[in-house]
Amino acid sequence: MTLTDHLPALQVVVPMLSAPLVALMRVPGLSWAAATATSLMTFVVAVSLTGTVLQSGDVAYLMGSWPAPYGIELRVTAFSALLLLIVTAASALALLAGKHSIDTEIEDERQPLFYAAWLLALAGMTGIVVAGDAFNIFVFMEVASLASYVLIAAGSDRRTLPAVFKYLIMGTIGATFYLIGVGLVYMMTGTLNLADMEARIHEVGALRPILVAAGFITIGLAIKAALFPLHVWLPNSYTYAPHIVTAFFAACATKVALYVLLRFDFMVFQPSLPAHAVQFSLFLMPLAVLGILIASGVALFEKNLKRMLAYSSVAQVG
Repeated sequence: MTLTDHLPALQVVVPMLSAPLVALMRVPGLSWAAATATSLMTFVVAVSLTGTVLQSGDVAYLMGSWPAPYGIELRVTAFSALLLLIVTAASALALLAGKHSIDTEIEDERQPLFYAAWLLALAGMTGIVVAGDAFNIFVFMEVASLASYVLIAAGSDRRTLPAVFKYLIMGTIGATFYLIGVGLVYMMTGTLNLADMEARIHEVGALRPILVAAGFITIGLAIKAALFPLHVWLPNSYTYAPHIVTAFFAACATKVALYVLLRFDFMVFQPSLPAHAVQFSLFLMPLAVLGILIASGVALFEKNLKRMLAYSSVAQVG
């Protein structure tokens, strides 16, 4: 196998292994340079993966050479390749443009740990996008969330602490709902692989537990994606976080969660559950419209620029 064959794994492994090394760098500016170089490297990997997907179709990578659905599968489709480009480009651009902002907002001795958390958040987001099974999506979701709490709380503004606490509570509730839903699906289908899950749902006799699981997963991911009215954690988190963190998360964090929500709704549940399409139409679509209208209206009257953009993000998710 060539290095090109390992690109899906490298998309996650490169930032994850670089994070502890960056945390040990105590020379001013060196940790920023290492984190920026790592982000640029992940962007190059994403570009290479996108080219491969456009030429040859979906890219599947079997961890440990164990065949799916028994082993862990990483899968890159055209949709996920687009998300990888967005996440890695946003990380690299934010780091390149935000060095002065970091130097003014974060003390020198704390910067290596800040950049290490940044790379862990990047690894978590890319892992969510390339993971081919529901449980590893949860694992990477928690990696990204824990790193996100650290990044938001890294600023000098004391108001970040209650904002992060609210984010922590809401994020934990969302992850719990998601995990309950995944457990119900696993109980009924015996698989965690998303492609295999879609195929096996057709063979399940009692679909009501699957429909309940779809509700749990949808609510959990809606919290992570800040879908109205489950967006209460987002405005303060974006407002009081360091500017560079706000720029990175506004481009990626909720969009990655929304991507997972779309994968489950349109690629796993709706083809097999006609009732879930009704659930989507009666609940999610009205909430999306309300999110667009109400969040846009609140943004119009906000005086704080970052809070205005935070409510704009809620409207865009809608």
